Amino acid sequence: MTVRKKKVLNVACLLLLSGICQACGSSDGPVMAPVKGDVTIDGSPLPQGDIIFEPADGKGSASAGVIQQGHFEFSSSVGRKKVLIFASRKTGKKGDFGEDVMESYIPKKYNTDSELIGEVSPDADNMFVFHLEQTP
Repeated sequence: MTVRKKKVLNVACLLLLSGICQACGSSDGPVMAPVKGDVTIDGSPLPQGDIIFEPADGKGSASAGVIQQGHFEFSSSVGRKKVLIFASRKTGKKGDFGEDVMESYIPKKYNTDSELIGEVSPDADNMFVFHLEQTP
């Protein structure tokens, strides 16, 4: 596992834990709703990756899910969300310990500099479709 992939997983775990901890000691946790959708890159389903819905205003907890064959499904707190999408692939090179060297291939405008926004509603279908392009 590459350092970048570990960072993404660590961030996702921390975000999920922060949401759990915010709900501890209170029966008034955030209102959650199922979200689902599809992610394509250059017209094809994203084979695998990670997706994070974080509050657009920076307040509250984030939720994360896995993208498989272009589809994701998980629960998120309701409200306006900034959406971050990450994916990596093998480079064909080997690392110092014989592991596959991976590279991130999703442009930053879909993750660290995300421009993607979604509104999660407690009484809506919450179906999101994101069409990503590798070239500017």
